[in-house]
Amino acid sequence: MLKTYMMRLLSKFDYIKILIFLSFCISLIVSNYYLNNYDRYDENETYHKMIKTDAKRYLSHGAEIKEDLKNGKKFFETGREHFTKYLPPRAAAAYYYFFDKNLFNNFDERKINLGIHFPYLIIQCLIYYLSLLFLYSVISKNIEKKICLPIVMFLALEPTIFQYHGTFWSESIFFSIQIILLAFILRNQNKSYDFFIIGLILSLLCLQRQTAYFFIIPLTVFYLCNLKKNQYYKLVYMFFAFMIVQSVVGFNNLKREGKFYILTGDAKIAVYYNIAEQIITKGENITPVEFKIKEAKIAINWLKKNSIEFDENKIQGIETSRYPFKTARIAIINPGDRVNYDLFYAQRSTDMLIDNFWETIKLFTKNSLHTLLLNPFHIYSDHNFAKSEIYYNSDIHSKLIIPRVVYSILIYFICLFGFYALVKEKKYKLLFIIMISILYHYGTIFWHGNTRYFVPTLVYISFLFGYGFNCLLSTRNKIGK
Repeated sequence: MLKTYMMRLLSKFDYIKILIFLSFCISLIVSNYYLNNYDRYDENETYHKMIKTDAKRYLSHGAEIKEDLKNGKKFFETGREHFTKYLPPRAAAAYYYFFDKNLFNNFDERKINLGIHFPYLIIQCLIYYLSLLFLYSVISKNIEKKICLPIVMFLALEPTIFQYHGTFWSESIFFSIQIILLAFILRNQNKSYDFFIIGLILSLLCLQRQTAYFFIIPLTVFYLCNLKKNQYYKLVYMFFAFMIVQSVVGFNNLKREGKFYILTGDAKIAVYYNIAEQIITKGENITPVEFKIKEAKIAINWLKKNSIEFDENKIQGIETSRYPFKTARIAIINPGDRVNYDLFYAQRSTDMLIDNFWETIKLFTKNSLHTLLLNPFHIYSDHNFAKSEIYYNSDIHSKLIIPRVVYSILIYFICLFGFYALVKEKKYKLLFIIMISILYHYGTIFWHGNTRYFVPTLVYISFLFGYGFNCLLSTRNKIGK
């Protein structure tokens, strides 16, 4: 009797929702562990173990926005140049403002205060697992529970994704927005307000990470292939909502810098910043020193040719700086002139790739393969090494390569069966949105070679994994019989 009663009681609960809740709890435990062990400075008091590089850039910008608001500045005039991701610093600013927290002890020393960020991580984890709950509520109406389980389990606990929830990197919120967007697409209601909401979410996705700016293009193709012709007009709602948010960003830039623009400087110069030296030194057979001297001359000549006002003190020793073109950019006095400078280097990036075609192909091929290697240990290395360069040259990095290769092959092997299962079951619409999403997000970052940039594709890969896992399990059961 007791066993029967327990079975009936358990049947009233959705075990996938329980999985999501337990995963949320685990994420809080891990977040607390991270803070207890890494919310501190290194032994020499030179850097904070969690808040450095990109994370420090976003959080410090958020702290400046909060300070500007406290000092009476209007919102659209707060903060510094919109050079990189727009949303992360403003999310941090909201946290510091509404929770009355201060990142720094003061803005002269800029020493990071400890023990103030656990609520921030709680909110971040909550947003992610609520978005996952929303996705599950949508897909459970059209996908069998035995397939929903591995999909949700993958998104809830897969270590490459999971590791970011308890950190200050921008990935976790980006995953959350991806999941919410995908849920609205798969809801398939095709009502006008749904397209409006999708446009808003698309804009938020762009503001969280610049690589998503043109995701609206493959999404439009998806709808053109799946909507009836008399429904095409509904796409206007998506574009309208998208442009509303982008216009707000453009207006923000206009008020602060005197120039209306949407694409960030980081997005325009990313290719040049990350791979120019590798390609040009090999393509033109010059040394890194010669490359820096050459690039310094090009940057300074452009400033003078275009009558750009710049601080000459800031370009002293530009030829020996790590990134001469970046040193010249910092020296520009008028923020609006930096926009034109970024456009110049965007065009220079294109010319560089064309002029050094074979070196470009070789580098892109190598980086595209390396990008596919999953890295569940990124946060471990980030917390335990001052810089990525130190980690890459360490024995620990070498020891972790084989486990990463084995793990990646296992995941992709299961996903291959998932692709087969979706084709076999003729789930072409689902396969279409999944594959164009994977190809788009991979296509925007493959050239870089950084495995962290590939992680967003795992949101879509989870569906291939879910169908593949079920396919393998069904095959095993048939063989067993």
